[in-house]
Amino acid sequence: MTKREAEGMAERLGLSTWMVEAVTTGERSEMTTLKCVGFAYIGLTLGEAETWEEAFEQAARIIFSA
Repeated sequence: MTKREAEGMAERLGLSTWMVEAVTTGERSEMTTLKCVGFAYIGLTLGEAETWEEAFEQAARIIFSA
């Protein structure tokens, strides 16, 4: 899923998408770009993963299991 596709899907659900860069710590520290799905304007992440598909899967579990 591309960023544009992710933005369209999020908009239909009333959500936002954004990306953050995180630095992992430990023996091998590295930069990772995480895809986030949730409510950006209040800083609430419902799904966060290395791919848009995984992030939406996490968000959908939270939204639809309530």
